[in-house]
Amino acid sequence: MGWTEVAAHVSGARARFAAAAAAPRAAQEALLASIMVRHAGSDFGRRHGFARIDGLAAFQRAVPLRDPQEHAADIAAMAAGDTRRLLDEPVLAFEYTGGSTGAARLIPLTASGLAALQNGLYAWIDDLCTARPAVTAGSSYWSISPVARAPDTTGSGVRIGLDNDAAYFGAAAAALASVLAVPPAVATIPTINDWRMLTLQILLCDASLSLVSVWSPTFWLELCRHAVLRHAELTQAIADGRWVAAMPPALHAVLPAPVADPARARMLATALSAARPDWSAIWPQLALISCWADASAGPWAQQLAREFPAVQVQGKGLLATEGMISVALCDGGDPVAAITSSVLEFEDDHGRVLACDEVQCGAEYAVVMTTSAGLYRYRLGDRVRITGWWFGAPRMRLLGRGSDCSDLCGEKLTEAFVLASCALIGIDPGLAARLLPQLQPAPRYELLLDAQAIDAQAAVQLALRLDHALRANPQYAHARDLGQLGALSARRIDLLAARLQALSLARGQRLGDAKPAVLGRIDDPDLAQLAL
Repeated sequence: MGWTEVAAHVSGARARFAAAAAAPRAAQEALLASIMVRHAGSDFGRRHGFARIDGLAAFQRAVPLRDPQEHAADIAAMAAGDTRRLLDEPVLAFEYTGGSTGAARLIPLTASGLAALQNGLYAWIDDLCTARPAVTAGSSYWSISPVARAPDTTGSGVRIGLDNDAAYFGAAAAALASVLAVPPAVATIPTINDWRMLTLQILLCDASLSLVSVWSPTFWLELCRHAVLRHAELTQAIADGRWVAAMPPALHAVLPAPVADPARARMLATALSAARPDWSAIWPQLALISCWADASAGPWAQQLAREFPAVQVQGKGLLATEGMISVALCDGGDPVAAITSSVLEFEDDHGRVLACDEVQCGAEYAVVMTTSAGLYRYRLGDRVRITGWWFGAPRMRLLGRGSDCSDLCGEKLTEAFVLASCALIGIDPGLAARLLPQLQPAPRYELLLDAQAIDAQAAVQLALRLDHALRANPQYAHARDLGQLGALSARRIDLLAARLQALSLARGQRLGDAKPAVLGRIDDPDLAQLAL
């Protein structure tokens, strides 16, 4: 198998997506009708009259908008075995996503939900194959599920995480597996360091790499940084024909023993030890890197473009654990609403909720989604700006999370969770603690504390304890383990409490209400100035 088989599996998906985009309301109504029919027998479906709902307007009248926590009790019951709470089909697995008031939330994965996801994925891959044929000239590297994750199940024995990421790709899975540079089984290596070193060795040996698909650009930048940092060990192992780290026995059948390649090792050593690493010498066929490129990921996508000037950096569509919201295309425009994958609604700042054919170009909205995996009128928490149209479907640019959330590289910290974490470790209100996201010199968080209320040594210990408490969010822990997020640090600021109060008053708050939130925003220039 190879890219020819991949292209055959996804052929026509872009054309079908275009046909749906030409009549977006009809496509959304058809998708909603299929969801209502499939899940009418669920507890939620019977309670809200899915069998009687005819069209989006009736659905909006019958089902109120719901925040993630309003799904929490039903999903917890499903994880315990009562799967009919939200669904009338089996749950294949659950997956973690960041929580709002708790450590993490579970999201159900179903066969119909994965099939809807594949509608968008296939359209994207079909577009790549036709518009950027250079990506099909060699191998590819994909990062989907968290690496080094131990197998886990819910209390009722349902798996957390799919057995294999191939399940996301359905019928195209086997063909895609044949073009992977790094077999998916490598992600099961139990330690981050061994996973990283073995992944790098495989990638550095592969001169045919033509496509990289990751979530955050910091994921790939961090891999590349370690390639430079550990190049002596890596190139020596390649020259010797041995694995650079311990290889679990189960992987020996998947990965043949490396062949000694002194010539490539010498080339790699030269390319990686240069003042500016020569990535084009290492991967001369690399044509495209797909990653997040908007909102807080923007600066890192730009850095990636500088590091790989001959490679196209394509912004990913908005694809969350909960489902697909937009599809990236190679035509230079922003991603297009994934109208064949999720039923999408858009809530403006006045509480008005619009369908995909009712939004206004230039306007900003919070995304609401309904999926075939049990999420109904679910407030996702992401904000988008409508930037144009593809046929009749809106193009959108991700602006970031809502005002109570920070998301530098997928960690999704919320105000409620950070506040609970601060309370858990006993941060006193008198410290005027403020957690501020920072982009330089690398993505990280800084804990601002009032210098009059805490000494330097205690501030350092408090930052260490908060860093540990935030690891209850699995995305935060994973980003820290991979090095995508730097260690949380502390900074003492003179008269911080008084300065924060003055800032709140300057923004029009009354004195009695002038209590700043604990989680700062990266785009807040006043807070950034405060931390200087």
